[in-house]
Amino acid sequence: MKWLLTVPAGIDLGELVRALADHGVTVDTGSAIPLDGGDHVVEAEGPTELQAMLERAGLEKVKASPSSELELYDAVEGDEMGPGR
Repeated sequence: MKWLLTVPAGIDLGELVRALADHGVTVDTGSAIPLDGGDHVVEAEGPTELQAMLERAGLEKVKASPSSELELYDAVEGDEMGPGR
């Protein structure tokens, strides 16, 4: 299942990748979109129980939301991929 993870500023993306890899979750750090306050949103792919898995891994501050098939907004390029584009 595809997910969007909201990662708080205090969590290192590399550590997140390593912690979730042991559980079969892949995190695309290249997709990171910065939010206010230093938080980031990244794309991930993993099981349907990902939020519970994050909590068991001590990453309860990371929030998982189901992702649609639409591409994330590319803030660097200013392009938006999706229907009608």
